Amino acid sequence: MATSFSDLIILLSSGINQRRLYFDAHPKVKSMGRDFAAKLDTRLRESNETAFFFGILNGKFIRDGRFLVGPSIAGRSLIEFAERLGCGGFLFQQHVTADEVAAFFRLASETREKTGSLDESMALMRSSGIRLIELTPHFRQAEAGQPTGQFDLASIDPSLIQFDFSEDEEDGEGGMGRSIQKDLAPLLPIFQSMYDTVAANQATVNRDQDLDYSRTQTVSEQLHVKADRETMDIMNLMRYPDYDSYTIGHSVRVSTLALTVGREMGWPEHMLGELATAGLLHDLGKAKVPDEILYKPGKLDAEERKLAESHADIGARLLLGRTDVSPLIVAGAWGHHIRHDGGGYPQMPAWAVHSPIAGLIQVCDVFEALTAARPYKNPMPPRRAFEIILKDRAAFHPNALVALVRAVGLYPPGSEVVLNDGSRGYVSSRGARWDSPLVRITRDKTGRHLEHDDQFLIDLNDNRKLEVADFLSVSIDPDGKPVASAVPDEDENAGKSMDDILSDATI
Repeated sequence: MATSFSDLIILLSSGINQRRLYFDAHPKVKSMGRDFAAKLDTRLRESNETAFFFGILNGKFIRDGRFLVGPSIAGRSLIEFAERLGCGGFLFQQHVTADEVAAFFRLASETREKTGSLDESMALMRSSGIRLIELTPHFRQAEAGQPTGQFDLASIDPSLIQFDFSEDEEDGEGGMGRSIQKDLAPLLPIFQSMYDTVAANQATVNRDQDLDYSRTQTVSEQLHVKADRETMDIMNLMRYPDYDSYTIGHSVRVSTLALTVGREMGWPEHMLGELATAGLLHDLGKAKVPDEILYKPGKLDAEERKLAESHADIGARLLLGRTDVSPLIVAGAWGHHIRHDGGGYPQMPAWAVHSPIAGLIQVCDVFEALTAARPYKNPMPPRRAFEIILKDRAAFHPNALVALVRAVGLYPPGSEVVLNDGSRGYVSSRGARWDSPLVRITRDKTGRHLEHDDQFLIDLNDNRKLEVADFLSVSIDPDGKPVASAVPDEDENAGKSMDDILSDATI
């Protein structure tokens, strides 16, 4: 999977987080610096560019006139660094060295106070040995007739910037992103906080410090209050170029899914925030599993698998050590790999009862692992994920499984679909039936693109002659722009058992 410019921003943010946790000479920090420098050089050569610029505005990353959703979720540390430097973006020149990137990580992790001016910030960069990374001014209103160079983005009108999942180049304005960005904009800060909270919890546990449980509860409650059951899961639009980002992103998506499924099951309102918290903390024990085991490519041997599977017991013990954590949260961490038929791990005592919250987290955990993009695999369409899950339905609590299918549907909100009359659009929300969503049509049956004001909504439950003929998975091209791509005809998972598939997904 090719490295995109969005991937590079996430790598930078991950490098800052690792430097905060470790030190300059730590293998993980050095590896991050080398990896970024090498991938940047390759990406610039492939795109025939001499530098990589991205801006920052209102807590979000910008490139080529688009807000970058995935990097904005994962890149809180880099955004905060830019705010302390008083800059509007960063420009990375071609041939930036791994040493300069490492110095950038160090400066970002150690700078705590705001500088007095952009000139002072640039001097700070230079004194740290950083020569090929530059700071750019803040965005401001463009003046009429004022020429702008390739990287003179300080003069771009911020009101023209759209979200990055808006359209591919072929579509032009008025496509999917413009239609849904108003609904998703209020949720972006919440997803940022969720991502940042999981990352902070992993870091503190790794260092044998106390996790900030109250912060986790607060952000979970924010998600519960702000997100409704029809909210598109924007984490689907995020690629994970490194293991740290997808490990954290996995917990954020599981939390979002758990809240959605809990609502579908009719869980009482006062417990929904707790359910979201359980999703954020279910993999807390992974912070204590060695990286070389957690992220080993290929199969684990028996001893390695035993250590990897210990994360459930470790996480539960870490949470049991606190007086403010409810038994439900502990149960979610301990039991999210226990099958409904009694298999899985840890082994349940004969007298134990499988917690409902553990069963709910389990099915969300598996569904996320199957449908998420990872560094080594493309996302699996929901229909295929459900087929795999239903072949082994004894593994899951039946009520939780039915609720997941009903809540997500075969075509989750945000999915690009082609109807049997040739028209194309995106799923606006689930419909009355799990296979008949509401679809906003963005191209008519002749393939003609419809401007935003001409787009219209179809309820496939009321139009029984129309049905989804093809599902288009949302992915991100090498330029960092989300595109809809047809699901490949050949299924690389055909013939595999669910255990084998989940082993490959490293959940």
